[in-house]
Amino acid sequence: MTSIDTPAAAGAIIRARRQERGLSQQSLAEASGVSRKFIVGLEAGHERAELGKTMAVFRTLGLSLTAADPMPRGSDYDPARRDYAETFTQLIGSRDFEFAIKMLADYATASLKAGRPLLQRSPRIKEPHWSAALAGITNYTAHRLGQPAPPWTRRVKALNEAWMPGESYRSIREPMKKLTVSETPAELAAMNVFIRERSLATA
Repeated sequence: MTSIDTPAAAGAIIRARRQERGLSQQSLAEASGVSRKFIVGLEAGHERAELGKTMAVFRTLGLSLTAADPMPRGSDYDPARRDYAETFTQLIGSRDFEFAIKMLADYATASLKAGRPLLQRSPRIKEPHWSAALAGITNYTAHRLGQPAPPWTRRVKALNEAWMPGESYRSIREPMKKLTVSETPAELAAMNVFIRERSLATA
């Protein structure tokens, strides 16, 4: 057993396994669905490598990670079984906006993978901004799946002013705002909520 406890260690193991299998960085990237630039950074031990992409590279190379603790069971382990209504109610209630934004993407991706919008009932959120964001994302996933949106989304009103969820916890510069507006799906823009599509769905 080899302990992988730093990005550099992960990079070294990936590079060694890739070379052992006679793969170029480009061929590994193509087989894993990532860019060659990502492989280069991963092998160099860059600390900000995206976990999902890293796991895809591991799978391609027949590698896996192990943990000393047992794997948790239930809805927290399986995004398709997570109670998103309760999750967002808790996150917004506790004002954990940064994690709530991450969960917006998680919700969209899990819905697309499940083949249906996973928020079939309205979350009990008192803040109209977040209700509009969730309704917009639910409409977006339903549209991509060729399905009608759950009835609760029709009861949520569009915001009076444009809103970017990221501004809940950080400032966003004007060039990024313009890019975000231009890359927001129509279903979210209709709610006056602006999130780049690439930030939402990886499915």
